[in-house]
Amino acid sequence: MTHIKNYKSYMYVIAYLMLLRVVLLFTVGMDLRPMGLLYDLVVMMFWVGMIAYFISNITGLKVYYIFVVLFGTVFAIVDSVYFDYFGVIFARSSASGIKWLQEGNTLEYNIQIPLVTYLITPLLIGVIYLIITNKKKDVFRFKEMAVLATIFVLQVGLFLFWGNQSFDTKLDYYRSDAFLFETMHDRILYSEKYGYYNYHLLDLTRIRPKADPAAMVQEVDEYFASLPNHTTNDYSDIYSGYNVINIVGETLETRFIDETLTPHLYLMQQNGMVFDNYFTTVFQQGATCNSEYMSITGLSAITTNDWSSNICDAYSENIYPYSMPSQLRDQGYNTYYFHSGYEWFYNRKTMIPNYGYETVKFQEDIYNLGYTEDDFYDRFDTDMMLFVDEYLKYDQPFLMTLLTYSMHGAYNQEEFEIHRDQLDAAYPDNEFDPEIENYMLKLIEFDTLIGDLMDKLDEEGELDNTLFVVYPDHYPYMMNYDTYTEYIDVIDDFHEVMRQELIIYATDMTGDVIHTTGSQIDVTPTIMNMINSSSNFRYFMGTDLLSTDENYVIFADLVITDGTNTLYLDESVEGDDDQLSTLEQALMDRITMLEIQKDLLNSDYFAYKEEFE
Repeated sequence: MTHIKNYKSYMYVIAYLMLLRVVLLFTVGMDLRPMGLLYDLVVMMFWVGMIAYFISNITGLKVYYIFVVLFGTVFAIVDSVYFDYFGVIFARSSASGIKWLQEGNTLEYNIQIPLVTYLITPLLIGVIYLIITNKKKDVFRFKEMAVLATIFVLQVGLFLFWGNQSFDTKLDYYRSDAFLFETMHDRILYSEKYGYYNYHLLDLTRIRPKADPAAMVQEVDEYFASLPNHTTNDYSDIYSGYNVINIVGETLETRFIDETLTPHLYLMQQNGMVFDNYFTTVFQQGATCNSEYMSITGLSAITTNDWSSNICDAYSENIYPYSMPSQLRDQGYNTYYFHSGYEWFYNRKTMIPNYGYETVKFQEDIYNLGYTEDDFYDRFDTDMMLFVDEYLKYDQPFLMTLLTYSMHGAYNQEEFEIHRDQLDAAYPDNEFDPEIENYMLKLIEFDTLIGDLMDKLDEEGELDNTLFVVYPDHYPYMMNYDTYTEYIDVIDDFHEVMRQELIIYATDMTGDVIHTTGSQIDVTPTIMNMINSSSNFRYFMGTDLLSTDENYVIFADLVITDGTNTLYLDESVEGDDDQLSTLEQALMDRITMLEIQKDLLNSDYFAYKEEFE
């Protein structure tokens, strides 16, 4: 390159971008690894300089530089905001959520100006001032750009090497840098090792090759054929012909259940069937959608960093003829799905009927009946009783799935103060953090809905003929994480945070604690066994939790647990070290399941079989 005096603005831009990288250390905890910083420096020097090389007009060059620093600033701010809520940085897959912002549905998120804005603004103003006031045009010589291009090509070659290695076992690959590089499954770790700007450039520009649907279907067929057959047990058909009320409790945290705070949940917890090794495995980029999908279909979510990780956005038109609603519908049940949120959110109006629900209603349907906002407020779960009153019929057994809303963040919503007396009765001397208090008030609203449902069913003579299934979709990730984990007394163990409870209740139960380890994918097989063990269990990846004492749960970061012992991807074991080989085999099996799951979704497996077989 020429001497520094001939490309001052260029150096201002590069210095600013690298300073942004330092700021991200404080806002999202992204470590400053030397190689990652070097990759970022080379990538940004090459691309910023290469484009600048072809801009001959000084004004155009200044506009270009200002655009680059603004673009970098936007990414740093967006990543900081996104990290506050989801614990990861932004990806192209996250962009689908922008449409929710366009609909004005953001107040509940309590989006605030992040720290990074205050740190960056003076730097941004300063660098823009320096660019504008610099009177000399940057001049780049071809030979210096060629040297930089050579370094960049070497970097690309190194990436290609990492992405084309062979490994002895599947676990060797998944534990390697090649897996991290090819999938970018850990966005922050990838940014630390290979460069933050490099991560965003690749994420925005990469193209996934299309696979052969027929080949994928064949692999899925072979996988399902390899699974063991479902076996009956003492709980098989015990609730044959019962109604099923399946409640996906938005952000339900079962450790908050209390005799006075939540009397109806407490009744179910004490007298019903409780699975205490149940985990809500959070697959982000659509945590609620993915959890709901898993629990209704008995299938898994997927752990990719591309747009398809949000099943509702990517696969809303797929069909699922062996899901719980599909099978119960075919067995003579009326099937209902109610949610007080918007029908367009997560493409639910399209996706939910494909699960097999015949009656699917959202807030738009309530307002179309003539109700107003004085009659129905989406945040109040108790107002979901309007769905029950208007649509539920009792002429046949029914499956009714309710996706609730009240416990969703943010945890600063004053309208839930209507339950203040009940909170004070439960904790008269409380000195809780305001977010904890607000969550408790929201939880009371959810519990009140359950009480209203039980009263309605009792009035209709159906309470003693109904099986309730209650479980969370995810932990309260929109709450301040330190505040939350301190309250539940789970420190420095993210996977233990996801240990919740699955509660199954009928009025004839007398209390039973089941220790079998499970997660969302196990809900449908367990319920189908209790209702009709002759159902088709072949196309479930989950397990009937009542038919086995041994089961494993895999998390989105490929950590696996048997409920007592946990194996991390780096081969460290929390618990009994002697369980390493057993856990490793379980991990390989579950990784295979995730690979097959992606083929199932990408091929629209069940639709393909209907069309061609």
